[in-house]
Amino acid sequence: MPADSVIPDIPGVPVDPRMESMLRERICRIIGIQGNRFIGAQPVSFTRDTLVELQSENYFVSEKSDGVRVLLFCVLHENGQQQVFLVDRKNKFYYVPQLRFPVAKEHNVFHNDTIVDGELVTDREPNGQFVVRYLAFDLLAYSGQSIIAKPLTSRLARLQCEFVTPYREMLRTANPQFVHSQPFKVSLKEMNLSYGIEKMFREVIPNLKHGSDGLIFTSSVAPYVPSTNVKMLKWKPPSENTVDFKLTLQFPIQGGVQDFGQKPQFQLHEWQGGQQYTYFGQMVVDDALWEQWKSTQIPLQNRIVEANYSPNDQSWRFFRFRDDKEHGNHTSVVRKVVQSIQDGVEADELLRAQDSIKAAWKERERIAHEQQRRQ
Repeated sequence: MPADSVIPDIPGVPVDPRMESMLRERICRIIGIQGNRFIGAQPVSFTRDTLVELQSENYFVSEKSDGVRVLLFCVLHENGQQQVFLVDRKNKFYYVPQLRFPVAKEHNVFHNDTIVDGELVTDREPNGQFVVRYLAFDLLAYSGQSIIAKPLTSRLARLQCEFVTPYREMLRTANPQFVHSQPFKVSLKEMNLSYGIEKMFREVIPNLKHGSDGLIFTSSVAPYVPSTNVKMLKWKPPSENTVDFKLTLQFPIQGGVQDFGQKPQFQLHEWQGGQQYTYFGQMVVDDALWEQWKSTQIPLQNRIVEANYSPNDQSWRFFRFRDDKEHGNHTSVVRKVVQSIQDGVEADELLRAQDSIKAAWKERERIAHEQQRRQ
């Protein structure tokens, strides 16, 4: 993550547990899945096999933002007023009373049981001002109807026409007080065809106003898959790949008891599902960082940390805390990231694959047009 990245706080008022439970179940019921878990799709790490996948199917590519992943959930209260909630990856809900999202081409009609996927980022404007934006990148349900089975091309079109555009049009005619009360600006995240890799590296990412640490490739023809989505591919430079672990501290034993005055071992654990974790390895923490943590007395035991792999000494090192996550990465994700590190697909190799990805896309396009002509 770039040093100047500013991660925004989630605006709104935390929802009480009883209402939160009802909202969780309501979202899952709308989407058509069992339970009350967080439904956001999670990408898998990029491996060398992914280069073949990008040639076999149409994908979109976007930058991987440094921000906070949140779902946006619109419901109508029994009194007819719209309520808008943000849902983080811990499946915690925040009520944002300032927000209103109207239905396209309808006056004073607002979205109900509509679910948007996106992320909050902090943009640094040319004048130095910081502006929080919600970058919407998927639409999961519209007016109580799940659309996750539809291809991404269809979902994005509806997201733009039936959600983002009506909101912007409302702001144009709204009173200034309402406009200024909005906790963030709403935009559609830029998507390019999967063979626009050079454009991403040379035009899009250098001109971003917020931090970015890679690319996300998402199938344009596949459905949305809650939880781990093998059709959503996360690329980072191998040296910047990270894993989220649960951290435990193991202090040395002196005289049969733990000596809390000594520097401990920093043990990393990978999530097995539920509340189960297994030991993965150790994280290297230098003395200066340990002294800093001690001086601030920040809680460390059982905290979720993001660690990256250092090929120089083949060690895992602290990157940042992930208090926005309830659990570390699932063991299946950890294996993918480790494989991604071992494969080492660098940016230049990705760029070299661009022409073959484009040729395969154009050939599929030609075949589809020929089939339509025959019909």
